[in-house]
Amino acid sequence: MILTLVLGCIAGALTLATVASRPATDRSRQQMSARREKFVARNPTHVNSADIVASLRRAGIDADQATFITDRAHEQGIKPFTLWLWVEQFGAEALSIVVAADLTHRDLLTHISNGTMPDMEELKLFAAANGLEVEAAPATEKRGVSPSVKAKKRPPMPPIFDPGTYPGLEVPSRRRVNLSDNVLRDGGTGDAAAA
Repeated sequence: MILTLVLGCIAGALTLATVASRPATDRSRQQMSARREKFVARNPTHVNSADIVASLRRAGIDADQATFITDRAHEQGIKPFTLWLWVEQFGAEALSIVVAADLTHRDLLTHISNGTMPDMEELKLFAAANGLEVEAAPATEKRGVSPSVKAKKRPPMPPIFDPGTYPGLEVPSRRRVNLSDNVLRDGGTGDAAAA
């Protein structure tokens, strides 16, 4: 009887172990991802770098670029919660640009709290220089420009030969002041009556 009970427990444990250790299917991965996404939406302070990568992937950013962004943020000391706030407020593309352009954690928090966006066109240049694949803006056609104001013609300036000189302007020589005239005649006491 005890032997049957032990064999039954072992069979149940093996069945449970094989079910729990089977490889994850696509469906189970999607369920776990959806469950984690809901959990992070309810508890954003528990967000981690993997959640940020998943959020960037859902927004259409390439997996390599998403990993590049989270690694770069980790190197710069930017917390995942700050990254999550930025994605929620400004979007995934803006996050990838500002992190790759080396904005600091403090800069990100300042923009989040003020609700402002930095100059994204300028930051795209820095992000591209740091290795982010940024889509180029469509080229604009060059338009011809005609001036609306006529500039007045001025006479040309005379040539300058040496620094501090100007031909045609003669500076009269000045008499040097004798420094001995400025010496106090009171013996250095500063008493005008004694002199």
